[in-house]
Amino acid sequence: PKGKRITSLEQAVELANELGNEIGFPLVLKALGIAHKTEHNAVRLNLRSEPEVKQAAIDLFALSDTLFLEAMVQSPVAELIVGITRDAQFGLVLTIGSGGILVEILKDAQTLIIPVDRTQIEQAVLSLKSAPLLAGYRGKPKADVKSTIDAIMAIQAYAISTSETLIELDVNPLLLCADGAYAADALIIVNTSKGE
Repeated sequence: PKGKRITSLEQAVELANELGNEIGFPLVLKALGIAHKTEHNAVRLNLRSEPEVKQAAIDLFALSDTLFLEAMVQSPVAELIVGITRDAQFGLVLTIGSGGILVEILKDAQTLIIPVDRTQIEQAVLSLKSAPLLAGYRGKPKADVKSTIDAIMAIQAYAISTSETLIELDVNPLLLCADGAYAADALIIVNTSKGE
């Protein structure tokens, strides 16, 4: 989603007004540099005004010196987790699964050895137990599968381009909407001893 990093309360207020005027409220504010943000109460959702953003920033600056303020994705159809890990035998592997809390509940995932093409990604996504949600389950909108595949291809391209230093990458959730796919949170771990 459209957003920017902020490092001060003044920036938070300024950007809240800018984004509020440009794309409208609600907004989301996150503390950066924290894994498992939900468990650390490091995300504020549904911020509907500049005063709400300001109060959320005051709270979150206690957790991190850098925050991210962004548009709130409305009405996702489904959520995926997209992960990249390094396997000792096969190198980089891509895991696509039911996202959000469903990843732990359903244990619903497909693992592919990188590189993969669009067809392989589409087959993996559509073979998940949560795939019926993408087709407009019970009258809900259909997910934008093309944008979903585009997003996963972009994640794979990033992994390949940083393969010398990348240890792990998790996008969870990747929010699938009727008109796009949006990374709501990401964790990237790199080996900094490789000269970066």
